[in-house]
Amino acid sequence: MKGIIYAELVGFLDATGGPSFTEQVLEGAELPHGGAFSRVSRYPWEQAVQVVTSASRITGADANDLCEAFGKFLFDRFTVLYTELIERYPTAEGMLAHIEDHIHEEVRVLYPDAVPPQVASRKDGDGFVVEYSSHRPFAHIAFGLVQGCMKHFGDTRSIDWLDRDPSGRTAFFRIQ
Repeated sequence: MKGIIYAELVGFLDATGGPSFTEQVLEGAELPHGGAFSRVSRYPWEQAVQVVTSASRITGADANDLCEAFGKFLFDRFTVLYTELIERYPTAEGMLAHIEDHIHEEVRVLYPDAVPPQVASRKDGDGFVVEYSSHRPFAHIAFGLVQGCMKHFGDTRSIDWLDRDPSGRTAFFRIQ
């Protein structure tokens, strides 16, 4: 997984509990590099799990809730880091409909070694369904990203889980 995501995870920890909290979490995660993530390097996705598990253990918060909060935080950061990309879309639904063919294609151009998750979407009656699939167990982060996207675009519809794989590798969300 790209180091930029890890750097943002550290930023999320700082924003959530401050620098001393971040140090405590990273120390508890027992990472081989102590949590000194480079934005341009790659790291095993399991290290993100170690960081979230450590934060959960320290705070008593559910790890899935932390992942969703991180997803929301991450979307806010994407609006700063990738303003031009996000401003192409007038609505959350418009952006979500183009994750795979536009957004992830841009990710692959910027980071040729990146392996983003697969995200598909479709109209479903009066709703909109987003499908997440990855070799990494980050469906809760994806759920938070979708929530962050909706908030950014002022979309006040509800979002619910339709189905999820207990491993966190696939999930279906319905917006209506």
